[in-house]
Amino acid sequence: MAEEFKKREKRSRLTEAAETLFFQQGVHRTTLADIAMVAEVPLGNIYYHFRTKELLIEAVIEARLRENQENFAAWEQDPDPLHRLLSFLRAGQTGAEQIAVYGCPCGSLSQEISKGDDQLAQKTAEIFRCQLEWVTHQFCLLGKGEEATDLAVDLVAWLQGASLLTHSSHSPDLLKRKLARMEDWLADLVSS
Repeated sequence: MAEEFKKREKRSRLTEAAETLFFQQGVHRTTLADIAMVAEVPLGNIYYHFRTKELLIEAVIEARLRENQENFAAWEQDPDPLHRLLSFLRAGQTGAEQIAVYGCPCGSLSQEISKGDDQLAQKTAEIFRCQLEWVTHQFCLLGKGEEATDLAVDLVAWLQGASLLTHSSHSPDLLKRKLARMEDWLADLVSS
């Protein structure tokens, strides 16, 4: 039992280190040696937990998906779909400084992976697919019916565009301003 716990702990540290480094440096610039150093795991031990870098990338994608699901579950404690959508937007605001430096963690990962391995690209696309499904459901609950899917695409696309411009300009204030405008758009949309 103790051995299984140690194994899981190292695997978690490696995944967390990879997630951080992929965000800060990009997938292709991050080496397994970088990940081992940050995780404080001997380089040779990585192969015990992840036979290939691709399996480590998959673990990071799965961690992002779990994080999405945990956020959705937390936001769904609020009975108001508008408040849930506002929480979705505000989650980006808390990381505005990091987004200005490194870009959106999900957007950057997706963009980089989609240029290579098709199987990993499909897995990475799941990050946005689950966001779009969740946001679409919130718009449906707000009575937007057939328009819900397009509204979800608009919201997620605007958020990703604002994140990209924030990173390009290194301006966290830009993201904060755009998020405030998106919040106003949502409020107007619901009241109309």
